[in-house]
Parts: sequence; C-alpha cells; structure tokens
Amino acid sequence: MHWFYFREAWRSFRQHGGLAFNAVLAITAALTLAGLFLLLEHNAQAALRLIGDRREMVVYLKDEVGETQRDELIGRLTDLYGTVKYVSKDEAWKEFTQEVGDPQLLESVDQNPLPSSLRVRLRPELLTAAAMSAAAREVSEFPEVEDVRYGAEWVQRLDELNLGLARGALAVGVAVALALVLVVYNTIRLTVLARRRAIEIMSRLGATDAFVAQPFVIEAMLEALIASALALGLMMASYRAVSSQLDGVVFLPWSWIAAFVGAALALAWMAAMLALARVLRAVRS
Repeated sequence: MHWFYFREAWRSFRQHGGLAFNAVLAITAALTLAGLFLLLEHNAQAALRLIGDRREMVVYLKDEVGETQRDELIGRLTDLYGTVKYVSKDEAWKEFTQEVGDPQLLESVDQNPLPSSLRVRLRPELLTAAAMSAAAREVSEFPEVEDVRYGAEWVQRLDELNLGLARGALAVGVAVALALVLVVYNTIRLTVLARRRAIEIMSRLGATDAFVAQPFVIEAMLEALIASALALGLMMASYRAVSSQLDGVVFLPWSWIAAFVGAALALAWMAAMLALARVLRAVRS
C-alpha cells in the first residue's frame, strides 16, 4: 500500500511537470535565501564566539598588595568569576614595550609605572555586557584592587551585534517559511483541482480522505526535498567561492543541514495538509 502512494505521487509529479517545476523553483529560491543567511549567521556566530572567548576583565592591583593577599584574591576571583592569570609589573612592562615597538619613545621613562594585574577570563554566563559590568563593580570594591577595566562599550556593541543577527535570522526564517507554505499550498491545490474528476470517482468507490491525500502529501514533500538539495548545492557553491577569497569561512555542520532539510519537509507537509483539508471538501461537494 505504501508503494502505491509513492507510485501515485511520482506519477502526479510527472503528469503535472509544469506545476512541479515552478514549485521546486520557487521553493529552491526561498530556501537558498534562507540558507545563505543561515550560513552567514553560522559564520558570524562562530566569529563572535571566538571574540567572546577573548573577553577578559583586567584587575589592576595596588602597589602595596603582598604575595599572600594576591594569592587570596586570585582564589576568590577564580571561585566567583573564572580563570585568573597574574601579570607582574615586569611582564606588563615587557608587553607594553613590545606593543610600542620603538625603544626611543621609552628612553625618558626612568622606572616602570605599570601596576601588576590579574587577567580574569570570565565564565560563559558572565560574558554579557550587564554581567561584566556587575562583576567589574563587585571586584572594584575589593580592598586589594586599584581599578578594573573590561571595555564596556566594546562588549555592549558586540552584544548588540549578536542580538541583531539573531533577530535578522528569525525574520528571514519566518518570511521564508511563509513563502514555502504558500507555494506548496497553491501547488497542491492546483494539482488536486487538475485531478478533480479522478478524485470524485475514487470517492464514489469508497476511498477515504486519507487514502486520497497521501500521494499529494508525498508529492509536496518530494518537491521540498528536491528544492532542499538544490538549495544546499547553491549554498555550497557560494561557500566555496567565498572561502577561496576569505580564510576561516566554514560550511554548516551536519546537524544544521539535517535541521534545514527537516524544516523544509515539515513545512511542506503542513502546507499540503492545509491545502488538502480545504480542497478535498470542495471537490467532494
């Protein structure tokens, strides 16, 4: 019986090739648009995670802080906020001279003016602007601390960019989902109407709605599957073109690809069921 459904779906797909071709073409265009934005979102999120991993809070210590106090502070910061690295005055000066690059600019400096510091690599849950600001305020109140820096404006902009990408992905996803549902809905509706006479005969012979609907549902999912494959092919071509010019660009992981195809099939199933529920009633009446 299941083979009969697939055979009927394939026969309808071939008989109404014009409708099927237009449907596949429209779905491919919509899925390609969504897929390219998804690819952009994935690479942007990967870049943001890499940048986010480099977020740290720099805690400058007072000159009079001893080794015991420093170790106790490191223990508290490790327990509360994340991994801590100690940077001595000499190490800070060495890094500074390497960044300046021109020793002549530093000849007038008689002694090292830089304080020792603790670089705190914050836990993932503390990488938002609000959490970092709260942590910085708390740490600045410790008696051993002279000052705390973490680049508040930069972190805020990074969070805003992350939020903007998420909203953009949601907006494009909703628009593409609506487009896919409308395309499949109208295609199935026209296909059913084109086979109106055959469906009326099947109904008079006792065929149930589920029996009549199955081939059309399979046909809609077949169109979505073909369109998904074509969209992934176009996405791969775009990825290769961009990756040849830019380093670090990655394609979607297999889990994202499976979700992409699964979402397309689910939307096609839903659109087909909506169309059939309405059109079959009209055909039978």
